Amino acid sequence: MEVKFGPSSGAAPIDVESKTVPTPVAGVTVETQTTVAPAPSVGVPAVTGALLGDFLPQFEDLNLPRLNIVQGVGKLKDQFPQGALVFNQSLVLFTLPIIDGATGNTKQLALPPVGLTVLGFFEKRFVEKVAGGARGAMVKSEEAVRAAGGTLDYNEWKLKESSGMKRFERLATAMILVERPAHIADDDTVFVYEADGKKYALGLWAMKGSGYTRGAKTFFTHRMTGCLQKRGYPSYCYSVSTRVDSFSGNTYYVPVCIPSRPNTPEVIRLASDIIGSPSAVKSVATAEGSEE
Repeated sequence: MEVKFGPSSGAAPIDVESKTVPTPVAGVTVETQTTVAPAPSVGVPAVTGALLGDFLPQFEDLNLPRLNIVQGVGKLKDQFPQGALVFNQSLVLFTLPIIDGATGNTKQLALPPVGLTVLGFFEKRFVEKVAGGARGAMVKSEEAVRAAGGTLDYNEWKLKESSGMKRFERLATAMILVERPAHIADDDTVFVYEADGKKYALGLWAMKGSGYTRGAKTFFTHRMTGCLQKRGYPSYCYSVSTRVDSFSGNTYYVPVCIPSRPNTPEVIRLASDIIGSPSAVKSVATAEGSEE
């Protein structure tokens, strides 16, 4: 199964500097809560049937929550433990264990890995890496990186940094389904999609730097040569956690993405409803011998 977000030349772009998401596929709509229509003015007959206020938005109208790994820089570190997976800058999905440095004993156990399904990727971008985690320039191609006075090669950047060369990184943004962890209340405010008795939330995960290497490349590799090769990104659920890593004397946290189980036809159906590819359901269900 192959899931596409746009024309064969590439998926619709996404600007990660904004909270606005472009439409991956023309005509795709997302289930929303019904909005009550405004009361009619005096003398206007009451509306029957469909409510005037029941506007079904396109993806471009949404502010989807994002998944972030809390690093040692940025604002999130002031509110959440480093290495944590945080959704919508408010919900802690995963934390690493807390170890007593003096005794080596575990003071607090880690939360379980997060169940996550990738629905697909938007067009790849290239972003400038700026010290302190500040936002830098973002461009659409490697040629544009060069035109902006930058490079993707770390060694070249180190060699020419003193002359003003900028360092850029690849950025891959995935649309994801996040399974509700047991420690988060089931109150139908964030995890509003349901399949196979589980609740899910729709969101985005922007991966760059170590996130691109350890996260996005894992999914890309599995799409070509692994468990996603036959049926596409939505066909498998991953267990996602983090671990500490270091490079050039700097410590940071990287994602750990491990395939955990094939998604059921019901979860595939949910994914297909969201991304607008109902034919994908039949291909997976048929392969698994399930009836439609």
